[in-house]
Amino acid sequence: MAKPAATAKKRAKKAEAVVAERGETPVVQWRISQEEYDERVARVRQELERRRLDALVLFHPIRMAYTSGFYHVSTERPMAIVIPFDPKLGLGALIPQLEQDHIAKSPSVRAVKVYPEYPSGGTKHPLRHLADLLKEMGLARAGTRIGYDSNGYLDINGYDGPELSEVVAEGVETVRARDIIDTMRAVKSRTELDFIKRSCVWGNLAHRIMHNNLELGRTEIEISMAAGAEASRIMVTALGPAYQPLTANWGQPALVIFHAGSNTALPHGLMQGGGLRRGDVLVTGAGADFGGYNSELERTMILGEPTVEFERYFQIMLDLQQTAFDALRPGRTLAEAETDMSKAFKDFGVAENQRHHTGHSIGLEGHEAPFIDKGAEAVIEENMVFTIEPGLYVPGVAGFRHSDTVVVRADGVERLTFYPRDLASLIVRL
Repeated sequence: MAKPAATAKKRAKKAEAVVAERGETPVVQWRISQEEYDERVARVRQELERRRLDALVLFHPIRMAYTSGFYHVSTERPMAIVIPFDPKLGLGALIPQLEQDHIAKSPSVRAVKVYPEYPSGGTKHPLRHLADLLKEMGLARAGTRIGYDSNGYLDINGYDGPELSEVVAEGVETVRARDIIDTMRAVKSRTELDFIKRSCVWGNLAHRIMHNNLELGRTEIEISMAAGAEASRIMVTALGPAYQPLTANWGQPALVIFHAGSNTALPHGLMQGGGLRRGDVLVTGAGADFGGYNSELERTMILGEPTVEFERYFQIMLDLQQTAFDALRPGRTLAEAETDMSKAFKDFGVAENQRHHTGHSIGLEGHEAPFIDKGAEAVIEENMVFTIEPGLYVPGVAGFRHSDTVVVRADGVERLTFYPRDLASLIVRL
């Protein structure tokens, strides 16, 4: 008869063997799945076939990330993703040496060209290495047509170098094709919508913490930084070790800012170092990086009792925003929606106080195409996501702007940001 201790030891070993064979149970990851990245690349290849292109070269970091899952910090060192029409090749990547371990986390990238350093690393310019990569991928033959989002690397951090069209092999044609990725990004997938909704939740928390800590004499910078840090701490604790900010490289995962006083009459007034005073109007902004996706929440607030004039403009702002909500319907163009808004500004008698278009798409970037603008002929589709922010700017009084993130549904829009919009909720009595 086996001893109990010996039996327990055998069972434990057997259990360990089963776990080793199966591997650990996977834990939720706050990231887009590899299957979705593969589907995006397949759609790109469909468009390459339609345009008779043999490849697409992407230099913009967000377009690179959207197709490959490779999120990185952009510096003067050029990087690129190459999407060939031939799926057997996988993706190609131009990478500086300092990123070679990082790119290994993107399984769809198979052909990697590593260069030592910018501007030459003692060899040659990085875009000459890109030319070598294209050759190795069979994209240097005469008659090859290569699309690109930018004809060379972006002008940032002191970068300088040749254009893509200057380094490709003789007989290779380069074609501007930026719209391929941007058009795909305009309509969000189910997972993207889920991530944007979650971003709204954490942006809401950051805004509430800021709201609850408004105090006369404290500065905009002090209050905003403290509120963003507290919201970020709670967010990271709640989401656990699988969370990683992907597009908020230098900021906090959850962010809130505001500017106050007469400065609000400027659409993009910068924060100031002076303390808050009774009677100050605040125009706020909050959001969060969730899986790389962002949202936008903005509110107009006032410290103390509002004047009759303030109440009048505040109500006009609400009415303008509701007009914008109603204007976005599938099948219409964005230009038609913006034309409705210009008419509304005129009907309310505040046409001279309109400073910008009604809003923009949002997702991996705070501002994305397409834009709600008179020149935008893009057709509104279900699952597009926009900010709705028809600002009203009155010199000598204040700025008035609520911004809400909305998703287009079959019968109109659904508001994803849920912070109170009414005046009573936004009066701060100190």
